[in-house]
This record gives sequence, C-alpha cells and structure tokens, in this order.
Amino acid sequence: MRLRETTYGDARRFDFVCRAIEQTKPAGVLDVGCGTGTHLTRPLAEAFPSTRFIGIDADRGSIAWAQESGCTLANLGFSLAADLPASERFDLVIASEVIEHVDDPMGFLLHLRARLTESGRIVLTLPNGYGPFELMALTECLLNLTGCQALLRRLKYALLGRSKPPAAAERDTLAVSPHVNFFSFREIAGLLDDAGLRIARSANRSILCGYILDDLIRGERLIALNAAFADRLPAWCVSDWMFELQPAAAPGAPRWRRGAWARLRKRLNERRWQVKAAETLSRVPAGEERVRAVAVRAEMPSPRPSPARGRGSPWHHATPRP
Repeated sequence: MRLRETTYGDARRFDFVCRAIEQTKPAGVLDVGCGTGTHLTRPLAEAFPSTRFIGIDADRGSIAWAQESGCTLANLGFSLAADLPASERFDLVIASEVIEHVDDPMGFLLHLRARLTESGRIVLTLPNGYGPFELMALTECLLNLTGCQALLRRLKYALLGRSKPPAAAERDTLAVSPHVNFFSFREIAGLLDDAGLRIARSANRSILCGYILDDLIRGERLIALNAAFADRLPAWCVSDWMFELQPAAAPGAPRWRRGAWARLRKRLNERRWQVKAAETLSRVPAGEERVRAVAVRAEMPSPRPSPARGRGSPWHHATPRP
C-alpha cells in the first residue's frame, strides 16, 4: 500500500512508520494525537490487518468523527485519551506532529515512554522550529494579526474566486491548536537524550510546505521531488523530522527551556488562533450546536507516578500545519 505524496511528505511518513512496524512486528500500536485518523491511523490499520491499532485524542470532535466514519476495520479503534486504561501498554507508540503543541514536552515524552512494553519503540515526528514551514507559518500569523491577510484574501477571491474549505474526510483533525514549541535539531536531540530515548533511526520528511508554498509546489512531479530530496539536505534546511526512538537509559532532568524567540512565537501563535476561533464561532448559525473551534492548550495527563495530576491535552496529529 502506498499513499499519495503531498507537500508535507505524508507518503514518506507512512513509509517511515511502516518500516518500524515491519521491523518490530508489534501486536498493538497506539497513535497518540490521532485526530480523525484519516491520514495515518486508518491507512496503517488497512496495511497491517493482523496488528491492533488504537488512536487516541483529547479533541472530542475529532474522535467522534473518527468513530462514526473510520471504525469499519476490525483491528482499528478510536478513543478519547482520558478513556484509555492507564495499565494498557503497546509495542509501538506513534506521536506525529503533537509535541510542538504541548506545554510540557519532557512530560509528554515520558508519558509516551510509560505506554511502551518492555521492548517497545516510539515513532515521533515534528516540524523543524526554524525551517521553511515554520517561517511561512510566522508570515501567515503576522499577516493575520495585522489585518493584511484579510485584504489579501479578498484580492484572491476577486481574482480567482472562492475555494471550498476542506471536507472533514480530508482533514486530519477537527481541533485547532497552536504550535507552542519550536525546536532546533540540537534541542530536540537533547530533549530526547534527557528522556532516556535513543534515536534508532531518523529521516527528513519534507523540504517546502505550508503557507503560499503549497500553492507554488503543484503537480505530482514537483511534490515527489520535494519529498525525495529531503534526505539529501542537512536537517536545518527541511520543514519536518521523523524519529524512531528506543528507551536506552533512565530519564534525567530536562535541560530544554524556551528561548526568548520561541516565547514570542508562542504568544503570537496563541493570539492568532484566538482570533481564528472567534471568527469561526461567529460564522456558526444561532441555534446550531457549536463544535469547539479551538482546543486551547491544557496540561496533558502526567506521566509521573501520580496519574491524578494534570488535565487533557489537545493531542492531534497532523500534517505539520500550524
């Protein structure tokens, strides 16, 4: 089975996870932050019918859609993160495009590790916090906060007409959750080391993607080249990274801290998505049920010995869109 490639390297991500499954032969796979499950969880369940897949997310809208539309396979299930039994363990845990959304990245990694069986592994993917995608996401954020994006949108509509918003079946999550972490390769490697996780395998996912770039990179050939050449470039040049991780040591004290630039980016993103949420809710007709438009960041369930601490996190996994 092969997915159609996108500017975000969806097919490369699928192949990366498939290789991990083929090598580890897990009985059970947990996809943390699965969203609607359309872009990864369900295709994996179709490709490996003898493996049990569970997708969890804290966004009720995404899980409800996944349960209603995606649970036709005997080896596939979806659940709210809070409903998964604390004692359940998995041979492979996936967290794709999630760690950039959580307040406590170290705690999140420890939570993933706690879900592993003795020989289990983790597949982690995340955007390069200083790569092309995040650069264009910052551009979009600033244009929206200054009102310039609305003017550009009206100009686009006047010239090209309105484009239809993506249907739920085409979206990997129904939640809206801002990026609050922006890692360099050195920073994420250091954080993984602090969590006692060894990088068994890594790969770049995509070079160019995101705001404006998606409109420029069109056609199967350009999209394929964008993904194929990702591994030929140094890590700092690309938009997204993929890691296969193995517990190798006891966790240590986290050394990672958000720098001044990352803190500014975090505040800008939070403000931008608050504005977007208000705009989305204002368009919902009175009398209709308002599906939650924004999954505002919340502390995730604590991976530490006291499971009662903390609240749910807006885990969704995604193509690395902001």
